[in-house]
Amino acid sequence: MNKNETLVTAAFLVIGAILNYGYPVVAESLSIPAGIEFVIVAYCLVVMLVSLHLAEVLGIGLFSGILNILSNPVHVATLLGGQIFTTAGFMAFVNLVSEPVGIVVCFFAFAYLAGRVRTGAPFGAAFAATIASGLVYLLVVLYLSPGLMAAQPAFTGSFLFRVTVAAITNAIVVQVLFLAISRPVKKYLGPVPGNPRV
Repeated sequence: MNKNETLVTAAFLVIGAILNYGYPVVAESLSIPAGIEFVIVAYCLVVMLVSLHLAEVLGIGLFSGILNILSNPVHVATLLGGQIFTTAGFMAFVNLVSEPVGIVVCFFAFAYLAGRVRTGAPFGAAFAATIASGLVYLLVVLYLSPGLMAAQPAFTGSFLFRVTVAAITNAIVVQVLFLAISRPVKKYLGPVPGNPRV
């Protein structure tokens, strides 16, 4: 990535993390039922607007996982409380696996869909990324805590419902933002020869 691409990437991810931290408070106070994962929204937009190598995608995914931890008050409280090696601590660190998977799915899904459905590609790629991230998070958590389903029978169903709702809302937000900002961002970044690189 060149300097402008790095600045755009950093700006999107930092804004996503700030919104991730603040949105749940606002949503709860206004009784907004829809969940939005703004870090996922941010890295999806980066993938769609910045020409990236796969290694760069993975690096951004790992950094996004860190931001997801830091922008979640529960995860922060858990880690600051020294509960790193507890179930709650492990659940925080699972983001370091789920977000790299999510961004890689977005990278390939967008490359595939952009040549076929074009206008709807941002929606489809963001939806796929959120579902992938959520499923990997769930599978890793259940693997690390095999007794969780027995202790909380409703956990899996509730989690999958929230992931599905977040996937739909994320996809809508990404689609709207992509249509709104793609031209000015691409103009700022300048011409990019060829397609995103693998």
